[in-house]
Amino acid sequence: MVEMVDKDLLMACKERDKQAFTELCKTYERYLFTLCMGYTGNSHDALDLVQEIYIKIFRFIDKYDVKKPFHPWIRKVAVNTCLNFKRASSTNLISLNAVTSNDLVLGDVLASNEDLEEEFERIELKEAMKELLEKLPSRQRMVIALRYFEDLSYKDISLAMNQPIGTVKTDLYRARATLKQYLSKKQEVYGDGMQI
Repeated sequence: MVEMVDKDLLMACKERDKQAFTELCKTYERYLFTLCMGYTGNSHDALDLVQEIYIKIFRFIDKYDVKKPFHPWIRKVAVNTCLNFKRASSTNLISLNAVTSNDLVLGDVLASNEDLEEEFERIELKEAMKELLEKLPSRQRMVIALRYFEDLSYKDISLAMNQPIGTVKTDLYRARATLKQYLSKKQEVYGDGMQI
């Protein structure tokens, strides 16, 4: 988790102090890279996104209310940047090997959540999961990233994505249902050795 950001640092950033902004970027670089890496699946796009997020933070820091926590604000900027990036990008990928906020791998988290641990241990199924996640709509991928990378509550995801809680729950439900359906089809391909 990112450490608390000092209010004086944020005020200096609002006054366009470049040294303060550099310090703020260093504080958040790992968090932002992890979130972007989990969403894009590759370090090149993740680094591009982090740079774009920094530009947006610098441009819009004056709109940030220092009386409110900074982390949810920067998360929202990052989420919106990722969603906009994916709308413009031709590739849609979440890395199953990306590390969550609890130092777990997404594929393992999804597996344990759906009681599918054994299936995720197979390389073929991991590849199948990558194919599946590539096909999920952008919003569903982001809900998965926020739920499993950051272990956010539905309320926090709702705030970060500016979506009603019901929409967040529906997106997560649909993503899980698609996952389960896809795994059922894979079971037919691989035979009875796989159990869901």
